[in-house]
Amino acid sequence: MQEHVPYYLQHQYNLYDRTKKSGIRFSCNYPEKVLSIDNQGNCFLCICDGWLPVSVGHIMSFNTIEEVWQSPVAKSLQKDIIIDKSFTHCSVDYCGIKDYNCTSDSYFISINIDESCNLQCPTCRDHFMNFTSGKIYENKLVWAKHIEKLLSNFNHKTIIAVSGNGDPFASLIYRPIIMQGKSNIWHSYKITTNGLLMKKLLRKTSIYSNIIEYSISVDAGDADTYEKIRLRGKWNVLIENLDFLHNDLKDKKNIKVNLNFCLQSGNIESLINFADLVDHYNWQGTIQPLEDWGTYKDFKQHDILNTEHELHNKMLEQLKVVSLRKNIWLKTRLGKLIKNSTDKK
Repeated sequence: MQEHVPYYLQHQYNLYDRTKKSGIRFSCNYPEKVLSIDNQGNCFLCICDGWLPVSVGHIMSFNTIEEVWQSPVAKSLQKDIIIDKSFTHCSVDYCGIKDYNCTSDSYFISINIDESCNLQCPTCRDHFMNFTSGKIYENKLVWAKHIEKLLSNFNHKTIIAVSGNGDPFASLIYRPIIMQGKSNIWHSYKITTNGLLMKKLLRKTSIYSNIIEYSISVDAGDADTYEKIRLRGKWNVLIENLDFLHNDLKDKKNIKVNLNFCLQSGNIESLINFADLVDHYNWQGTIQPLEDWGTYKDFKQHDILNTEHELHNKMLEQLKVVSLRKNIWLKTRLGKLIKNSTDKK
């Protein structure tokens, strides 16, 4: 199966155990319900291509979305994960399958074909990227139009996520999907964004009435930390956009807003302020560990989950404080850290 791992994901593939697992009693149906399309157009059957970096084919090779789950590689993964529960190629220590079922009643399609963004955050990139012309731009625009066509003919209950590795509002490539795409009553959208262009563009999108969740990457709770961590971002612009969204949603029910905080050495001092920001808007806040996507040359310097890091104990104390907040959720690995440190005492 490793021959189906794209060269640029070999780093992620080699980070974790890719052999048959045993003793996992929970179930996963993602390989027959989930489609993630990455920035090279490759299709994966997990919500995170780094957790299951096996490509089942390029999106331009499929004439319908249904064909993705019917490809030979997809069938092999479905048997390994759903039937055999071997999870051979899965990052089981990160995806959550050791702790709960990873199942979905509806389909989930994550569109991550463009890394274009108005920010340059070191957690996911080491240089500024925004494709507005040239061969790469033209190719990705063809993919976007093809995906929009596939979606228009996919009449099943589906949550569509845009985008996990760039900003959909900053990208010209996503325009066919979010600005000109046809509204489909079967489809709901989850928008992942840095939030800085919502006030300017949100209401102009063709999917506006179908958006059920906003996931906004913040990584800070104060101006100084934000502008160091979220390079090119301005705190006052972020707050202006968060205020806009808060007012826009005040009469709308059942729409979720989540503020994200990627825990690292550069923002640990801002964690309490982040929790205060979440409480201010009465939204949900998610704190997640920093993962090594190969963008840091000195990853260990930033990884405060490492027990040898000088800020590790400080991180534990801060996490214990914010974990008591009703609107704060710690990703599984962080929750276990808190529990283990408390049990030792």
